[in-house]
Parts: sequence; C-alpha cells; structure tokens
Amino acid sequence: MTGSTSGIGKGIALEFGREGAAVAVHGRNAERGAAAVDEIIKAGGEARFFAYDILDERACADLVEAVHEWRSQLTVLVNNAVGGSLSGADTHDSKVGDMDTEHWESAIRMNMTAPMWLCRAAIPHMLAAGHGSIINVSTRQAERPSAGLAAYAASKGGMNALTRAIAVDYGRDGIRCNTISPGYVINERRDAEITPERRERFEGMHLTRLGEARDIAHAAVYLASRESEYLTGINLQLDGGSSIARALTIG
Repeated sequence: MTGSTSGIGKGIALEFGREGAAVAVHGRNAERGAAAVDEIIKAGGEARFFAYDILDERACADLVEAVHEWRSQLTVLVNNAVGGSLSGADTHDSKVGDMDTEHWESAIRMNMTAPMWLCRAAIPHMLAAGHGSIINVSTRQAERPSAGLAAYAASKGGMNALTRAIAVDYGRDGIRCNTISPGYVINERRDAEITPERRERFEGMHLTRLGEARDIAHAAVYLASRESEYLTGINLQLDGGSSIARALTIG
C-alpha cells in the first residue's frame, strides 16, 4: 500500500498485518519505513519496505512487480499516498484564479494518474488470482471542498470517478474497487502540538468524535476482505457524520 509509513497509511498497514496479511509498506522515508515494518512484525504480521517514486510511471510498474515477486501474489492494493511535487519545488494549493500549474499537475499526477498506473500494473495479477480488492483513500473535500483547495478537491474527485470506472470494468472478474473518504483524522506528526482550541474546533465539526487512523484501518480491512465481496464502486464517507450535518471547512 502506498504512503504507509505514517498517519492513516501506517494505521491501515498495521491493521492488515494484525489480520495476517503480508504488507508491502511504501514511502519515501526509509527510517519511517523501517519503523513501520518493525511495528507490524512485533504485532505478529509480515512486512517489507519498498521505496519507489510513484510520480514516475515506470516506478509504479516496478513497485507492483517487486511486491508480486516478494509474495508471488497480489490481491489487495491500497492507494493512500498524498503530496509530492514533480520538480521538488515547494508549491501550494489555491483557488483556481491563483493556481500554480506545477501544483495542479502534481496533484493530478499523485491523486489520479499514479493510482491509475498502480491499478494498471496490479490488475493482471488480480485477474490471475481470480479476485482482488482496490481501496482508494480519498477525502470528503472531493464532494464538499474548502476554499482554496481546488487542485486537491478536483484530483480526489477524479480518483473517486476512477474508482467507479474500475468497479464497472472489472466487477465480473471478481475485482472490486472502493473509496474511503475520511473526515479529519488525528495525525501523530501533523497534530503533535495541536492547541486545545484547535482541537475543540475540529471536534465540533463531527457528530461523534475526531477520527483516528484505526477507524480508517478497520474499514479498509473490511473492504479488502471476502466479507465485503458484495460491495464495489462505493465512496464510504467515514467522517463521524460531519458530511451530513452542515457545510464545513477546516481552514
């Protein structure tokens, strides 16, 4: 699974390991990758770290082949990675009138094109196995965007459409594709120094509570399992009820 050395991705990887899956941990930081692998192994799972730049088409294919060579099969793909710039420059999202073209193209590459490349490489292995589950981690911003996040919202909306297209094209082959759209999920790195006031604001955006990585992980495990084989093409709004309450922004 891509982007699995911290945050939501790490939570999903750890839960998959606890459930007995062999987990391909992917990311850009080898130190965090090794720590994630160690945590999965200590929890009784099996894991290996893979460092590939998924903004590169060839690297996506190589990543999938390396994972398949490791375990001789590949039946689950989780597209979770976010961020990254085509040139390494520090670019920022914005409203369309102020949009930096490089940022726009980087967002499309990361959130739409790279998942397509990875799915394209993984689907033949799933066809050979006779079944497969693709899980795309999106965002509620794709449906109800906050101001100034045009590239992020549009690119994740494209990911949601890609999910439905794959579900339609491969459902008869036993390959399912679903999306999870989390609400605000506490991240150990980003929110390490969150102020009480900011936390209270985020808590007020939800009908239940703030999300945690394990909430997304439990949903991902279900969507990867045979117990969910009746489900395909859905966008699971896993956001503590915030999407049904009112128009929300996190600013």
